[in-house]
This record gives sequence, structure tokens and C-alpha cells, in this order.
Amino acid sequence: MENYSYVFGLAPAGLFIAELIFAAIGMLMALLGDAQTRNQNSLNTPREFSFWFLLKDNWKTITLSVLAVLVTLRFAPLLFADQFTTEALDAPMGKEKWLLGSFFIGLAYNGLLQFLKDKAAILKVKR
Repeated sequence: MENYSYVFGLAPAGLFIAELIFAAIGMLMALLGDAQTRNQNSLNTPREFSFWFLLKDNWKTITLSVLAVLVTLRFAPLLFADQFTTEALDAPMGKEKWLLGSFFIGLAYNGLLQFLKDKAAILKVKR
């Protein structure tokens, strides 16, 4: 196990960082998609879209998503044994599978947390 790292696991450092970037893109897409459903006439939200308000209003969701993504990507070979294999790292298309999986992991976690925030009143921000 020459490529093993306690921080990155089986993925090389460069691939792990690329996975984080693609997961962040997925998280951002889920976050922006949820922002499109906001009530623009509400007194609690700005009339015009504000990226800083989006971050301030969703900081708990973003923080939990980032932590969940980090842990999931680190332990992806254990969690998704048939999908994230070390043999796949030797082939370019195998690396693509890791990157696409990272995108969907970011999209799914943020989407799930947004759902919980809206429907279950978890992670609500007090205004």
C-alpha cells in the first residue's frame, strides 16, 4: 500500500482535491437550486439575489455538507466498495468515475440537508 495516506485514504492527494472541487460544485448547484424556490416577497429575504445572504442563511447546511462530503470521500472505498475501487485509479475512466461520484455526493448531501431544513425544521436559522 504505497499510495495509502491517513488523510486522503487510497486516492492520491491531487485526485482527492479534485474530488473536493467536484463535490463543492454539486453542493453549490443544490444550494442555488434551493435558492430559486425562495419567496422574493418575504420580509426575511432580500428582493434581489444576494450570494452573501445565501451563505449567511445556509451556513449550518453548508458546514454539515462539507464535513459529510469530507468523511464520505475519505472512506468512499469502504462505503461504495464496488464503485470506488483502487483498480479504477489506474485507468483514466476510473478516475472519471471517482470525480463524477464526488459531484453526486456533494449534490446529494446538500440536497438532503436542504430538504431536512425545509420539511423537518432542522437547521433553521433564527431571524
